[in-house]
Amino acid sequence: MAARKVLTRAESQALTREELIEAAERLFYANGYHATSLAAIAAEAGRTIGAVYSNFDAKEDLCLEVLRGWGSKKLSRLATAIASTDGSVEERLAAIAHWWDTQLMSEDAALILAAEYGISVVRDPEQRAAAVAACERFVETGRVLLVEHLPEGTAHSQEVLEDAVYGVLGTAVGLAVGHVTELTPSERSTTILIATVEFWLRRLGESVSAS
Repeated sequence: MAARKVLTRAESQALTREELIEAAERLFYANGYHATSLAAIAAEAGRTIGAVYSNFDAKEDLCLEVLRGWGSKKLSRLATAIASTDGSVEERLAAIAHWWDTQLMSEDAALILAAEYGISVVRDPEQRAAAVAACERFVETGRVLLVEHLPEGTAHSQEVLEDAVYGVLGTAVGLAVGHVTELTPSERSTTILIATVEFWLRRLGESVSAS
């Protein structure tokens, strides 16, 4: 019988951190951000409260790690979906629409958690800055996707590009909030998002012509 591998200190800490994140994700999704305590997360993971504080400074940090992992998976699936198209605008928009329907709008627990977390840190400058930094990957992904629709090597207005990125992102956030609060009809959400992307693609095209 092979001897059980003895983990190094770094490996053991990484394993503990992963187990805490997985436990936090289960409890946050099931019970919500505010109803979930660090003590409950520690118990769910089979760890001590000391183990939690050895890896995370506060509940906000642990929640942000859960959301960062969720967002990374969603962005990876979006990139895969777009890469599998023939590269045309129509195919890419269809891929984005399918991703929005199946990967985001079907994830109510994660969307609600993101909203709860956002509200909880809005008055804390340090935590708010951490949340903004975590969202930068979404911003950069949007920027890359929009530029890829432009003719290679063409000049475009950087100001219009930034407006486009934040215009699409702001619309997506609003639609996500509208979805979980049932203010926006689910059947209209995808149509509105794609129409917004198409609008900004046209504006970018106009800025290329002007340049």
